[in-house]
Amino acid sequence: MARKSLIQREKKRQKLEQKYHSIRGSSKKEIRKVPSLSEKWQIHGKLQSLPRNSAPTRLHRRCFLTGRPRANYRDFGLSGHILREMVHACLLPGATRSKGPFTILYKWAILFVHKGKVAHSILVCPLVPISSLQRGVEQLGSSQGS
Repeated sequence: MARKSLIQREKKRQKLEQKYHSIRGSSKKEIRKVPSLSEKWQIHGKLQSLPRNSAPTRLHRRCFLTGRPRANYRDFGLSGHILREMVHACLLPGATRSKGPFTILYKWAILFVHKGKVAHSILVCPLVPISSLQRGVEQLGSSQGS
């Protein structure tokens, strides 16, 4: 489990990014449109006056359940080892352990690599949309949190 202060810091960055997203986007569009260099510098000064943590590059994905910052899968919002445990416990709909050689579509497989070699993989059924998998993960997280 990640330290609570780090998780709160990440949530604060997400709020700041949402708050200043439109301002940052409009300023960047203005920079592209304005022909004179002096006006570009003024707009650039506005961008630099925004809080540093409001930049989207400062955000870091964290595991939905544990807050772990590494090895996260966007499709699920989980870190690799939690995803593997949930699949082995049959908690994710449409996800199964793969057996045999890896011969399916790239998009629907999740490989777990250890020391440069594929240690094991999980197959995700293409018939189940990723959004329903994410909903299942969120429901599981809310039930475990309470």
